[in-house]
Amino acid sequence: MDGPGQGRGPVRTRALTERRDVRAPGGAPRPAVAAADATAGAPGEHADPRCLGPGEGAGLLADAGWRRAVVLGDSTADSSGMTVVPGWARATWTDRVAAALRDAHPQFACLHPRGRRDLPLAHVRSTQLGDALDFNGDIALLACGGPELTARTFDPDAVEFELSRILAALRGATCQVVLVVSPFDLTRAGQVPPAQRTTVRARQRLLAERIESVVLRHGCAHVDLTEHEGGCSADLWGARPGRLSSRGHAVAAAAVVRTMGRLLGK
Repeated sequence: MDGPGQGRGPVRTRALTERRDVRAPGGAPRPAVAAADATAGAPGEHADPRCLGPGEGAGLLADAGWRRAVVLGDSTADSSGMTVVPGWARATWTDRVAAALRDAHPQFACLHPRGRRDLPLAHVRSTQLGDALDFNGDIALLACGGPELTARTFDPDAVEFELSRILAALRGATCQVVLVVSPFDLTRAGQVPPAQRTTVRARQRLLAERIESVVLRHGCAHVDLTEHEGGCSADLWGARPGRLSSRGHAVAAAAVVRTMGRLLGK
């Protein structure tokens, strides 16, 4: 079997500056997403303190030296089945983050993953990491944890091992910064039976602890979305189990961009 970045040929996904050719997980074409489209949810979105205000993202990222990003991970970055909350634009958190970077730096480019949804970390490593390394990004966003948390069995040691392998590969290549994004409270996502909610919440706390340990070892950053829910968690998830609403994506994007800003000293 070829190792990450070996024997895979050219990158199969165009940069964000050519979004018409970008394909979503599952191979369905994704429409172009302009920066204005990803932040056009006023007035509700712009009045929500948990979301980015007009121009906030570009201001936070104005000093960033990053020009190429890679996105890896599970379906929290997927727009399929998104429930649109009135006042919040229909745009994924990854599109919103890329739009903020592109507002600050118009030539910014981003590689999105291809493949099926709900990938555990082992499959992210085997199916997405090679293309991510080939793209030579200088910042990476890794969404992880959802599939492991809702699986029949939960092995935190395996999660830590796979995450460490992915981060080591990204940091050992060209990525100056890697942000690991773990999900909002999955017990509110419409896919966890009431009898299992206590177990899943305990898993999620343990997952966050393990992620913190790994990112510290590799000099990366962790965005734990459970810390950003506040009192608005009821509509962060959409009608489709396990899929974020447009408000959920907006809150997640703000958490990621503001973490980037803190890394830049903002």
